[in-house]
Amino acid sequence: MPEDALLDAVDDAVDTSTDQTTDTSVDSTATDDSTTQTADQTQPQDDTAPVIADANGQLKLSEKAKAELDKIKAENPKLAREMRAALFDRQTLLSKVPGGVKEALATIEAYEAEGGSEAVQEIKGELEAWKGLDADFQAAKPEFVNDIAAGNPEAFTKLAPVVMAKFAEMAPEVYSHEVSKVFAADMAANDVALNMRLLQREIAALPEANRGPVQQLWNALAAYVDRVNGLARQAPKQETKPTATNPTANSELEQREQAQTIREFGFERARILDSVTESAFKAAIGTRKPSESQVSAIRELYETRLDRMLRSDKKHTDAVDRFLAAKDKQGYAKHMKAAYELKSKIAMDAEVNAILPGKPGPRAKAVAKPVVPGAKPADTTGWTRVATKPAKDTIAHWKMTKKMLDDGKYILRDGKQVIFNGR
Repeated sequence: MPEDALLDAVDDAVDTSTDQTTDTSVDSTATDDSTTQTADQTQPQDDTAPVIADANGQLKLSEKAKAELDKIKAENPKLAREMRAALFDRQTLLSKVPGGVKEALATIEAYEAEGGSEAVQEIKGELEAWKGLDADFQAAKPEFVNDIAAGNPEAFTKLAPVVMAKFAEMAPEVYSHEVSKVFAADMAANDVALNMRLLQREIAALPEANRGPVQQLWNALAAYVDRVNGLARQAPKQETKPTATNPTANSELEQREQAQTIREFGFERARILDSVTESAFKAAIGTRKPSESQVSAIRELYETRLDRMLRSDKKHTDAVDRFLAAKDKQGYAKHMKAAYELKSKIAMDAEVNAILPGKPGPRAKAVAKPVVPGAKPADTTGWTRVATKPAKDTIAHWKMTKKMLDDGKYILRDGKQVIFNGR
């Protein structure tokens, strides 16, 4: 019969020794010469195999198998559909289980021998429990201790001394505090403090010649009691190791407080900067009419220059650090206002003159100062007279004083000291 040739092509891969009953009354869903089934791992094939895979991994009948099934279909269409579906099912099985039916049955038997689905669910439950226990340990939650103690009280009792010894080794100060709390509670429960006071009265009643040695013993005992009570009351500061996100090793609470202080100081700084900048800008532009883009550029460059000028001043940065550490926002505000007012004009003039063409507007002519008879002329030792007034960007403004300007004296950025002859 035609189907014999097709069955012979797959006979070697199918385990016919297994007693299986096929219900041929159910029609296959495979009704054409291609299928949407794909294999994750296609088996090495040649063109003579009944089912082959194309370049995209799509399973399809080989030309030979298609021809044989066409012959069967002419005599028994239902049988052809069943055989075609069986061929695709076989190839799909081989893609997942290379050993075929035998390997699949062996895997199922091993799975069931280990307990099957119930065993898998039990293992998953245990894994989740261990994950929860580990999470509690990493977060230092008290639940971790409660769980392991409840899980095996006998083992926990045996391990407790080992844990305490390791605790004393790793954190001796914290260990002393915790142990002292136990001692202090026990002494309070047994009225040690009251007995110490009563003993002191008895010592005071002794003859002075006999009182000294007993008093020394009492002092030593009292010092020990005071030490234990002191350790119990005062919890040591636990160190936090520096990390990339916490280089100063502050506690979580300290970090939050510091971040809040920095934000508050930042708002205060921005408020002061806006106020100082506005007045410095109006004074610098004069009658010039800058465009929006020019105003934006001036503002950006001005703030950069001003920030650089302040950061280069160590006295300023040290003062800011002190105000921040003390959380003195009022002192910080006064300091920043003075610092901005001192340097904002220099920074603004430099950027405005660099971006806006022209001059700020007509200036009043300088009026010669009247010569006071008998007045002592200004000391010009070390100063060089020049014919032209130095350009603004050559003057070391931060070194200037009002008296120098009144005397026509200028200190240049290169260190030279000059006097403008027009004064």
